[in-house]
Amino acid sequence: MTVGRLFLLGCLLVGPNARPAAAQGMEAVGLRALGMGGAFVAVADDASATYWNPAGLVTGDLFSAVVEYNRATVEDAPLPTGPAREGQGLRSGTLVALGTWPVGATFYRLTSVAARTPGVGGTAPAGAPAALTRLTTTHVGVNVLQSIVSGLHVGATIKYVYGSAGSALVAPVPGDPLDLAGDLPTRGSHRADVDAGVMADLRRVKLGLTVRNLYEQAVEAEDGARASLTRQVRAGAALRATDTLLVSLDADLTRSPDVTGDLRSLAAGIEQRFRQGKAAVRGGVRMSTAGEARPTLTAGGSVAVRSGIFADGYVAVGLDQAASDGFGLGVRVVF
Repeated sequence: MTVGRLFLLGCLLVGPNARPAAAQGMEAVGLRALGMGGAFVAVADDASATYWNPAGLVTGDLFSAVVEYNRATVEDAPLPTGPAREGQGLRSGTLVALGTWPVGATFYRLTSVAARTPGVGGTAPAGAPAALTRLTTTHVGVNVLQSIVSGLHVGATIKYVYGSAGSALVAPVPGDPLDLAGDLPTRGSHRADVDAGVMADLRRVKLGLTVRNLYEQAVEAEDGARASLTRQVRAGAALRATDTLLVSLDADLTRSPDVTGDLRSLAAGIEQRFRQGKAAVRGGVRMSTAGEARPTLTAGGSVAVRSGIFADGYVAVGLDQAASDGFGLGVRVVF
């Protein structure tokens, strides 16, 4: 196949009505959540609940604050369908959040870049064009909470969302395609959106349900390509096995786009606290129940650097070529 034909093929990948491959799934911010594999909807008891399940703020500490950053990459993943044969992606997230009763506040910025290369038989020929995409969203929200009856809570995040997207077809690609995608010019748009959640606190057992991006904002790049912040629905359950041991399970009820194909996550996690809550270790596993499994193992921990101030961290290791690796660091304050 000639480079010219590959160029035309790439045009089909990023035509005016195509959705950019850059994506923003649920596992975007929240270091405790990420350390537990993303099984956090029914845990959600610190300031990161403003992202994961706003209703969970009712079940947490009187005051909580988090400042954190995380980053994840997938390299040379085989794509499941279509003429494109290889994909690379990079995702990063920054979260600053405050949680109190009965309100909270949150700021987070998510950036996703991706490169998709068409090829034949799983190999991209030299000089093949790459479809590059970039999507950045900034969310600023206020959380409102309400207890319906004892143990049953609802919450919502009313947020302003600014999104910017860019896409381009480049052949040949000079250097790292992800670096080039990260420098793409973008077009921005803004609107209001809502996240909502419910939490049932049954002492040893907690049940949660969260809905994000209720209005599914669309972001349009300069060339007419569109990216949508898809509505995400996730259910979860958490068991307080002992006073210091927490076990959780989450399942997506919807799909989220990803550079390697749509994701519908199933996640399990565990958290063990030590030294009267001054330290904790976490672990988790998640996989997709849509398309390729893309299994990922996660681990994380916290340590008190002063009373009520914790240093948090996590790492993720993908178990196949289509799964992502990641890390994150942050500070959490509770009292």
